[in-house]
Amino acid sequence: MRTNSRLLLWMLFFATFVTRSFAVLMEPVSIEELTKQSSLVLHGTVLSKACQRDPQGRIYTKVELSVSEVWKGSLSAKRFTVVHGGGILGEKRAVVSGQVEYGIGEEVVAFLVLNQRGEGVTLGLMQGKFRVWKDTETGEVLAQNPFHGAERTSDRVAKAGAPVSRSRLTLGELKRRVQEGSK
Repeated sequence: MRTNSRLLLWMLFFATFVTRSFAVLMEPVSIEELTKQSSLVLHGTVLSKACQRDPQGRIYTKVELSVSEVWKGSLSAKRFTVVHGGGILGEKRAVVSGQVEYGIGEEVVAFLVLNQRGEGVTLGLMQGKFRVWKDTETGEVLAQNPFHGAERTSDRVAKAGAPVSRSRLTLGELKRRVQEGSK
């Protein structure tokens, strides 16, 4: 009887924790390819986000951006809605592996395609969003996503001092590459 209990506990552990740890493998997309595939490239700040259900019952998140610049495409308003799958609604949680995450107050550059409702959908899941920050040591404004641009110093420290091999990407350089790729 005791062996069956242990086996049951191990199966429960595996089902609960191990199956949730699978990673998403992504092929890196260049900034130029992100630009080419995007309908809109926006630089702005996240104002709010809210989870909702679509008519099919799926949970999704709506993100409201305050747009400071349009680098590709055209936009008449200073606010724009971005949507992505997943989120927490009440006691229900939906997770989309590799999905982009936006934080309220976060400065971003978003590479977007438009859905049928005219809302933005981040291209390439998390690859289509660059977070923007000012380096406190140099004063440079930098951008970074999972494949482009070096991480912030505080992020490197959090990863036990692991060295970052990617080079720094300034916001100005990102903008230049997007605008050159839009021609």
